[in-house]
Amino acid sequence: MSRDPMSHRRAIIQFLIAALAAATASCRGDGVVAPPDTSPVVIAGTVPETGSWQADGLNMARGFRLAVEMLNESGGIDGRQVRLALYDDGSDPGRAARIYRDLAAADSVDALIGPFSSAVTEAVVPVAEQAGMPLVAPLAASPEIWAGKSRQWSVQMMNNARDHLAGAVEVAARHGVETVALVYENSRFPISAADGVRDAAAREGLTLVMDEAYPVEGADHSALTARARDLRADLFLGGGYTPDAVAFAKAVAGARYSPLLTSWTVGPSEPDFPDRVGVGAARCVIGNAPWVGTLDTSGPLANSATFQRRYHEAHGIAPGYTAAAGFGSVELLSEAIRASLAATGAIDNVAVRDHLFNTPTETVLGPFGVVPLGQADAGSQRLLVRLQLQWQDDGKGGLVQRVIYPDGAAEAAPCVNPPADIGHAAPSSLFRQDRHTGEANDEGQHSAARRVVPGPFRGVRHLRGRSATRRPKATGSWRLGAVS
Repeated sequence: MSRDPMSHRRAIIQFLIAALAAATASCRGDGVVAPPDTSPVVIAGTVPETGSWQADGLNMARGFRLAVEMLNESGGIDGRQVRLALYDDGSDPGRAARIYRDLAAADSVDALIGPFSSAVTEAVVPVAEQAGMPLVAPLAASPEIWAGKSRQWSVQMMNNARDHLAGAVEVAARHGVETVALVYENSRFPISAADGVRDAAAREGLTLVMDEAYPVEGADHSALTARARDLRADLFLGGGYTPDAVAFAKAVAGARYSPLLTSWTVGPSEPDFPDRVGVGAARCVIGNAPWVGTLDTSGPLANSATFQRRYHEAHGIAPGYTAAAGFGSVELLSEAIRASLAATGAIDNVAVRDHLFNTPTETVLGPFGVVPLGQADAGSQRLLVRLQLQWQDDGKGGLVQRVIYPDGAAEAAPCVNPPADIGHAAPSSLFRQDRHTGEANDEGQHSAARRVVPGPFRGVRHLRGRSATRRPKATGSWRLGAVS
């Protein structure tokens, strides 16, 4: 249930007054040196507890919370506990901007953590820039937020949205696709992803037989799918966020439409996608992500295996990349604050900012590094790589998610859908040889055994396959409080 905006403002003001009182309680006016500051470090921001992006934003917020929990378990930041203050922005850019304006104006907030989605982040970044307040944007992929803006206070964790579906187009072009149907939500991030599809299709010589935007929360998934089917598109892709991916996957199955491949921007990469749409509808669907549970990444607070174990213990499901991005953003901020304390003895905005802009590092999400200050695209992500993932048969009646692109990181060859009159009995494999070992593989796929991959992905280590048949269901409910 959405809260009244005025009650949000009152809650923020009450919280800031209390935090300021705690921070000044140790001040002395008699010349005596005050004891070390043990007041909490406050990281504040918004999440979409309600509205269009509630489902995806939930996972990001869970990542925030787990990182803060583990950080405090290890002693906090130089002995100071970390306090996370999160507010519901209702998936509304204007509402988010107002909340961040209040937070940035308060001395008791030490750093800002970004909201979910490019559309909301685009409204919030100017607030941080004007206030001179460091902000980490975990899940804003649209390049337009940073390109040519010479940002000085805001850094991007996600890679360019134009890359999200481009890899799927390249995979499809290699394997017989000639025609493409593109459908996408008319909001900032999907628009950028669609631009990438058009560019990739032109490079690969593919024909766009359908190129159609739909309003936010206003897609007629069945009608759009039927149109793509009637146009005989070999590749059907696009979407917006997880609800659209789920709806399109179900619509494809219901329309007896069997394009060679389908790919959706957000949703298929999440571990519970087959649970949402069914094994038959998820088979051979391509998703994309900068992180997947089979990669052995490591950050200041945890490695991939520990992060996944703790997340599963807390929520009963495996994390996806949205949770990893939330977790990783807290890792980034905590290290930047620690560096500021070491250099200046205080949490100094300029020192925190300079560390974020100038220090390439790695988090649970993967490598982090942005275009340096002073350049036109300053703050935009330059190191994180996008992976194309596909749900494939695991040989046990379920599905497993495997990396299929780029070649240097691929765990398996793609599978493609059979013609509609065959049904889902025999999805085709496009290769019959393990591209890492050269050994034949009867399914044209290979297991996600532990291996270091070559080329530009040297040092990226695969851990294991992610099965859709052994994942426990989430239990209970979760609700975001105004302050945590």
